[in-house]
Amino acid sequence: MHCCRLIGLAILGAATLGCGAASSPRHNVAGKISIDGKPLNQGALILSDDQGERVYADIQSDGSFVLPQVAEGHFRASVSVPKFEMRSGGKDVDPARGARPAPVPVPKKYASDDTSGLQFDIDGQTESLTIELKK
Repeated sequence: MHCCRLIGLAILGAATLGCGAASSPRHNVAGKISIDGKPLNQGALILSDDQGERVYADIQSDGSFVLPQVAEGHFRASVSVPKFEMRSGGKDVDPARGARPAPVPVPKKYASDDTSGLQFDIDGQTESLTIELKK
């Protein structure tokens, strides 16, 4: 009986220690993303770490983004954009009229963090990222 109590206490103690572990510091990271020098005007930037945790940021019309509460570490990135369709006459829509501009086409390689070639290290010194995509 005494042995069972000791085993139970050992399991409980190990579980308690596991729950109290401090998590790594997290940071909001802002940035700009462009393709061939022009701002990417919509979509999402997705960062994935080695443990499979993902962080998402919406890309704004000026190419800016904010990644919320990113843990420190090494990340691979991908970019998700809406399907590209030509608007009537092949012209962008005027954002002042309430419509979004036509999405900028992005090469398929950027859709996966396995093929994008985009990698970043986030630490306490990382305040912003500048990402330049190439067609």
